Amino acid sequence: MPSYGDLWTGHVRLGDGWAWFEGRCGDTRPHRHLAAQMIVGLSEPIHVETIAGLLTGPAVLVRAGALHAVRPTATHARVIYARSFSPLGIAWSRLGDGKDAASPPAALSEQLRSSDDLAGTLYELAAACPTPPIDARLCEALRRLKDARVDIADLGEIARAVGLSEPRLRALAAEQLGAPLSHWRLWFMLEQGLRSLGAGAPLVAAAADAGFSDQAHLSRTMRRFMGVTPRTVALAMASR
Repeated sequence: MPSYGDLWTGHVRLGDGWAWFEGRCGDTRPHRHLAAQMIVGLSEPIHVETIAGLLTGPAVLVRAGALHAVRPTATHARVIYARSFSPLGIAWSRLGDGKDAASPPAALSEQLRSSDDLAGTLYELAAACPTPPIDARLCEALRRLKDARVDIADLGEIARAVGLSEPRLRALAAEQLGAPLSHWRLWFMLEQGLRSLGAGAPLVAAAADAGFSDQAHLSRTMRRFMGVTPRTVALAMASR
């Protein structure tokens, strides 16, 4: 398998509960993220490494929380993320039948590959999915955690504001979101960091805008959840 280096070139778009990259995939370190991930090759197969081994196909679906790495591509691919607790994320996770990575239905792969309006397609797919039964108090806690001025240390205060004890809020998150609220706080910070980078902010400013303590904190978090560095993402966005 040839190596194409660690450069990602393409563009990124963020939506409500989803995001996608379209372009040439570079190197990634093994990582886990809080989203179901669909990687669709536009003109060549996709290769994804998991603990179970290498999966190759025209498209690969990776479940949220699975340790994996996407191999570089010589041509363009679409890499789509759907938050694990979003309607789309839940629906896609069920398609994988519990496996870390799986081949999605051919009709869905082709729909995502051939769409001329991927944002519109994702909105339509999400609208057709059942609304997940997430506790309204947990939804309000998540809304508050998206505020860059909020620190995860304030979780007790957030719990009281939504009418729950802190232990009960943590238990609800583990049960209904599949990950601790501290992880979701970092994920929301990453989303904000990506928005800032997409708007042209330098790395230091993007880190501050998202609530990270410094650029190194942003870098560690992005490597942990996305397998790449902020500089790699910034270069990919600049290549549009």
